[in-house]
Amino acid sequence: MTEEVTYPLPTVHLNGTGKKMLLEGNTRILGAINDVEEAIQSCEFHSRDYYVQDIDAMPYTLSSYSLALEERQKHLKALADMKEYFLNHVEHLISQ
Repeated sequence: MTEEVTYPLPTVHLNGTGKKMLLEGNTRILGAINDVEEAIQSCEFHSRDYYVQDIDAMPYTLSSYSLALEERQKHLKALADMKEYFLNHVEHLISQ
């Protein structure tokens, strides 16, 4: 794990879900997150697509692009946090 987590992680035991199934499920989620990250990286995101809708009504400024970029970064951070959450699960399960 990259850092100490503050939430419970699964424990493999006789009456619970098997280690193989837990690892497969969490690894599959990580793969899907990687696919989403790849799709985001390949999606064009450029200021020229936002300047025509600038909020301050001044042509060719970057107000709208700045807001759009801030919003995109917020979601990329959430995706990175989600990836870390499931990576922590996988690493914890492997160590058991």
